[in-house]
Amino acid sequence: MSTTEREIAKLFTSNSLRAIASGDVSSLEKIINNKSLSSNVNTSSILDIYSSAFEFLSQNYRNEYVYKNFIARKILRSKHSLQSSVLLSEFRVGQNKADLVLLNGCSTCYEIKTEYDSLNRLEDQLQSYIQLFEKVYVVCPSSLQIDVEAIIPHSVGIMVLTDNNTLRTIKEAISNDIFDINLMMKSLRKEEYLDIAENIYGLKIDVPNTQVFDLCFKILNKSDRDVVNNLFLKTLKKHRKNNIEAINTLPHPLTNALISFKFNKNDIKNLISFFSEKDLNVLSNFKRKT
Repeated sequence: MSTTEREIAKLFTSNSLRAIASGDVSSLEKIINNKSLSSNVNTSSILDIYSSAFEFLSQNYRNEYVYKNFIARKILRSKHSLQSSVLLSEFRVGQNKADLVLLNGCSTCYEIKTEYDSLNRLEDQLQSYIQLFEKVYVVCPSSLQIDVEAIIPHSVGIMVLTDNNTLRTIKEAISNDIFDINLMMKSLRKEEYLDIAENIYGLKIDVPNTQVFDLCFKILNKSDRDVVNNLFLKTLKKHRKNNIEAINTLPHPLTNALISFKFNKNDIKNLISFFSEKDLNVLSNFKRKT
C-alpha cells in the first residue's frame, strides 16, 4: 500500500469521521493541501472529496471498508428495506467476529477476504458461523476464488467482487440446520438473551446476576430451535437498529461507516450538516459552528 492509498483510506476511519463531526477537519485539509493526494481526489466540494476518494480506493486499494461498503449498498440498500432489515458489522461469534451480518427474514453472514487477506483462519471462522447463521457467504476477489472453494464447507456460498466492482454470486449458500444455543447466547449481550428468554418464559426473570446466564440457557435449550432463532432475529433487530435517517441522508461512500462505527446523535447531526455544505470554505469555520 502506497502513502497515497494509506492517506486517502484514512478518510473513512472512525477516528477521522469522529474528528470531522467534532469540528476537526485536518484530514480534509491534508488532502486538499497535498498535491500528490489532491491529484487523485476531486476537491470541488466536500461531497466530491469523499465520493472521489471512495472511487479511488475501489480502483486502487480495495480494503475491507470498500468491500463492506459495496455489500451495504448493493445488498442492504438495493435489495432490502431499511425498515425491516438490519446490517451488523463485526458481530462476535465465539472467538471470531463476522464481518457483516444481514438480518431480515433470516440471518446471512458475509465473511470478507480481500486481496490483502490471508485465508489461514477461514476454515475455523466458517465452522463458527454455520452454527449460528442460516446462510453464510465468503466474499472475495476473483484471484482468491479457487482457494476459497477448496476450504469452504458445502453449505457456504461464494460471492466475488469483480474487477468492475460488481458483486457476483458464484455459489449460492445452502440454509444451515444447525443452531447452537450456547454459541448464540455468548454472542449476545445480557439484555438481549434475557429478552429472548423472558419472551419464551412469559414472566420477568428475577434471579441474582450470577444465575441469569444459566437460567436463560436452560429455558432456551428446552425450547423449539425455530422459535429461538426467530426471537434471535427479532431481538437483534430491536436492540441494534441501523440509523436509517443517517444512511438515507449521508452520501453512499459513508454507508459502511454508519453501520460499522458508533456515532452519537450530535455526531450524526454535525456530519449531516457538514456534508450538506457545497462550499469548501466551510472548512475554515466548521469548528466554530460545531
